[in-house]
Amino acid sequence: MATESAAGVRLVPPPPRWVLRTMNHVMRPLLASPLGRRMDGVMLLEFHGRRSGRTIRVPVNMNRVDGVFMAFTKGQWRHNFATRTPVTVTYRGRAHHTHGTLVRLTPEEMGAAVRKSLDSGGSAQRMGIRSPKGHEPTAAELAALGAALGRCVIRLELESAALDE
Repeated sequence: MATESAAGVRLVPPPPRWVLRTMNHVMRPLLASPLGRRMDGVMLLEFHGRRSGRTIRVPVNMNRVDGVFMAFTKGQWRHNFATRTPVTVTYRGRAHHTHGTLVRLTPEEMGAAVRKSLDSGGSAQRMGIRSPKGHEPTAAELAALGAALGRCVIRLELESAALDE
């Protein structure tokens, strides 16, 4: 599995599991609070497990690709969206009830989606993407990262106007 392209575009390893759990524990209530209004680029997804029925709350980066809101993920929780699934998206302290669907992408499609997200204000740092100073990774360079970049997105049925209120 490639973690660096020929141009030096690479993915940094994720933080240790205990760090992610601690960050999620802090971020869940923070994103839903009035302080969440100040947190741009991060949203909280709340949905029910397809097998367990339990409520799952996951903080994720918000990505816009051609005006469509998406969450890029390799997390196992993504399988809950195998079919169109009700989800509450909390963004900037406001809850929006909508649906999400898991979409599988080829490496080329994923590279293009990540590039478009970056062009729409997405954060390469929050996605773990590093490149040489002053270099903007191309869709092809991102696609060259292959499976390390991920192959799935959760497509959210949200209107831009609803999030910009």
